[in-house]
Amino acid sequence: MDRNWETYKNIIELFRETSEKLNNKTALRYKEKGIWHEITWSKYKELVYKVAKSLVALGLKKGEKVALIGNNRWEWVVTDLGIIHAGGVSVGLYPTLSPEQIEYAINHSEARIIFLEGEEQVDKVLEIEKRTGLEKFIVWDKKGLWGFKHNKLIFFDEFLNLGKEIEDNRLKEIEDEIEPEDTAFIIYTSGTTGPPKGAMITHSNIIFMTYALSRVNEANADDETLSYLPLNHIAERLLSVYLPVAIGYKVNFVESFETLLENLREVRPTHFFSVPRIWEKIASQIEVLMDDSTTMKKRLWKLAKEWGREYAESLQKIKEELIRKDGEFDKMKGDERRKLAHKKVPLKTKLKYLVAYNLVLRHVKRILGFDRIKFALCGAAPSAPELYLFFNSLGIPLAEGYGQTESSGVITITKIGKERFGYVGEPLEGIEVKIAEDGEILTSGPHVFKGYFKDPELTAMTIVNGWLHTGDVGEIDELGYLKILDRKKDIIITAGGKNITPSYIENKLKFSPYIQDAIVIGDGRKYLIALILIDEENVSNWAQKMRIPFTTFEDLTKNPQVYKLIKEEVEKVNKTLSQVETIKKFALIPRKLYEEEGDITPTRKLKRKVIEKKYKDIIEKLYRD
Repeated sequence: MDRNWETYKNIIELFRETSEKLNNKTALRYKEKGIWHEITWSKYKELVYKVAKSLVALGLKKGEKVALIGNNRWEWVVTDLGIIHAGGVSVGLYPTLSPEQIEYAINHSEARIIFLEGEEQVDKVLEIEKRTGLEKFIVWDKKGLWGFKHNKLIFFDEFLNLGKEIEDNRLKEIEDEIEPEDTAFIIYTSGTTGPPKGAMITHSNIIFMTYALSRVNEANADDETLSYLPLNHIAERLLSVYLPVAIGYKVNFVESFETLLENLREVRPTHFFSVPRIWEKIASQIEVLMDDSTTMKKRLWKLAKEWGREYAESLQKIKEELIRKDGEFDKMKGDERRKLAHKKVPLKTKLKYLVAYNLVLRHVKRILGFDRIKFALCGAAPSAPELYLFFNSLGIPLAEGYGQTESSGVITITKIGKERFGYVGEPLEGIEVKIAEDGEILTSGPHVFKGYFKDPELTAMTIVNGWLHTGDVGEIDELGYLKILDRKKDIIITAGGKNITPSYIENKLKFSPYIQDAIVIGDGRKYLIALILIDEENVSNWAQKMRIPFTTFEDLTKNPQVYKLIKEEVEKVNKTLSQVETIKKFALIPRKLYEEEGDITPTRKLKRKVIEKKYKDIIEKLYRD
């Protein structure tokens, strides 16, 4: 980004500047038949322009909505930017949505053109197309559709030829018409209650956000990331589409979600973002693998982990002192902050860590694919401080950020070298944050979204006098760091009048390698209980090692030895909690949870009320017994 964000009129201008400046440098990489292929910035621009021209040829008008559904692939980002270059509004949808959910989004957004990944999404749309205003389906992947014909369907390679007669001048005319406050895309939020809401994000929102983030994460055109979270989610949209457009770093697309860890090792990204569940899964896999190793390796791992933790905790205290006392610390570059803090670590602690790092920890880091990592971020849901301590002890500088779709992705973030575990960082430059009387986090600035599409009443309830009401409860300490306590609606008030933040306890439980998810319950009750979902892979491996017979997931949850295993994990967590926060009783959820059955959102968040309703009898039994 060569200029101040306010000097850019729209995203198109920013994309043109970066693509022309970087020209033959690699922009996108994807793997096909075992080989990584590259798309340069000049080719990227050419493809985006082809999509835009073909949409103009199909009669797309300024402000019209165009939907797209698919997994992470280069065609998705090219199409997304192509829609915007044609003056349209991009409406990305989760590839896991059911036909009925797709129907709702298409009709609500009034999209008449939709881009689809392949056969699976085509089947869904064919099921509902007569109940929508869809006029054209454009398909990226022909696999399984050779010979298939439909009067509304056209394949992507054929589609790209539709705009041959459209001149570049026509696109320039469209660009000149697009104002900063025009909607660039709509994101349908995967809410835990009610139908999805269409959040409108403007050109101005995104240009500001990319500018503010680029100043924090200190990325440059030589950096790389790995794209694997759903592209229509605001976080991945920023990291895989718009931040690269502002900075020019390289985006690598995973082959599939299942190959994430393999692709991580191949790409070795310098910047990586993930949700807590993925970081928790990586941590638990490390622990399980080490548990299966030789006695000598187990001892080495235990010692290295202890020394790594000692170093990470020492570094935390030193950073906090520097933040409090040294005004120049904030003005330094991230690497300078890290080096200064490292110098101040006690010599004995430093030497022990160097031994642990060189003998064990750096090899673990390399095997995971994080040996080049400069900026590792966790967000989208609260997580336990133990998670950050664990990865930092390995030498992976995991930090936390906070935001939501309505804030164009980010509100606060941890600056490189200023990590404080348990906090989600400081507000981005240009953003204001305050805490309301009832504890709700409010924010104001250029990042606040335009509103909900077709819902002025809800918009007026969400944005009051320019302040976005986040629905989250938090507190800001004397250093200006924000701590998230919980969702406002999820705060538990016990029968004794104690306020409990369930996510704090749930995140501690989820840090166990044997617990995938947990819901803490106790509103209006005398004590807390929990519904726990076991981690199928890790508990299955443990059961096999212990020679416990089982055939199904439900078998595992009913086994007394598995119950005893989880009870020990719950007791470990209880020791770290106050008396009123401890889990007195728990039950194992007897089945896996599925998005299709309404148990979880597309971003893997549990639908608390749905789960509580489904297992009402189990909950009542725990209190009755």
